[in-house]
Amino acid sequence: MKYIKVALPDDLEEKVRSKAGVLYGARKGSLSRSVTNALFNWLSPDPEMYVGTTPNGMSFEVPEKLVPELMEILIDVLKPSNVVYSYLQGEEEVELKLPAELARSKSREMTGVFLNPTFMAELETASLYTGGGGCFLLEANLNRKQRISIAEKLLKQLDIKIKLAKDRFSIIVKEGHVEVS
Repeated sequence: MKYIKVALPDDLEEKVRSKAGVLYGARKGSLSRSVTNALFNWLSPDPEMYVGTTPNGMSFEVPEKLVPELMEILIDVLKPSNVVYSYLQGEEEVELKLPAELARSKSREMTGVFLNPTFMAELETASLYTGGGGCFLLEANLNRKQRISIAEKLLKQLDIKIKLAKDRFSIIVKEGHVEVS
């Protein structure tokens, strides 16, 4: 066991002690256990994939190689007649309006566009925004069947076959392990 002396601002130290007490009880070792767990989480690799529901739709963190599949899945499940892609190319704003089937068939060749940090897609009643690096937020009024279908089809891309029962969920795939909550 190694010991590290760390200086923290007063307000952060109070929050850490309070959280440690809630998580592990007000007993000896709870602060060390709490900080150790936080450091392990901080040092652990990013998830291979994240799929979760939000109050206004869904959020995703997918490997860049699966971004075209995400677009195909969204088109398949949401069934828009047209898809509009918007993004900046240099200083110029580009807007592409495509019939859904054409947008679906061109998804692989448009991976670079989907990964553009200014990318946005409008799928008629839904909007997809990117946070960059395979992170996306889907704003849509989805029913239970649509949410589950999108998640299950996306997970299937990693050869993960699960049946979701809950209406709201958060799924993390990390180091080959699947956590569903």
